[in-house]
Amino acid sequence: MVTVSSKGIYGLAAMHVLSHATNARVMQVKEIVAMTSLSHSYLEQLLATLRKSGLITSVRGVNGGYKLSKAPSEITVLEIIESLEGALFEVDQNVGSSVILEAFWTDIQKKIQALFLLKLSEIDQAYQPFSYCI
Repeated sequence: MVTVSSKGIYGLAAMHVLSHATNARVMQVKEIVAMTSLSHSYLEQLLATLRKSGLITSVRGVNGGYKLSKAPSEITVLEIIESLEGALFEVDQNVGSSVILEAFWTDIQKKIQALFLLKLSEIDQAYQPFSYCI
């Protein structure tokens, strides 16, 4: 079953906020909290995981915070979700002896993953009628 938990949902929200930082500036946790309404401690857990996966970098110090490690056009929603949740959709390798069903499940897996290949930079364009000020 394909399930995206609060980790994936809120992690994507944090990454979306970071993608709007002008000139890839560092954003402090309190700024991200204000824009996402997440709890400070939960956001820090998500940011730590995203940092370990290489999607964001952290800067220490008084003016420290977080920023994307790559351009938003180089980060997919799938990368974000899978860094926080693990594989989005997996089929047990033992799908039976039917070549047809094995092909079916492989095809489904690819189609589900393709839905999440949207780039972080494309989210606003794809859903412009629903946009809000950041």
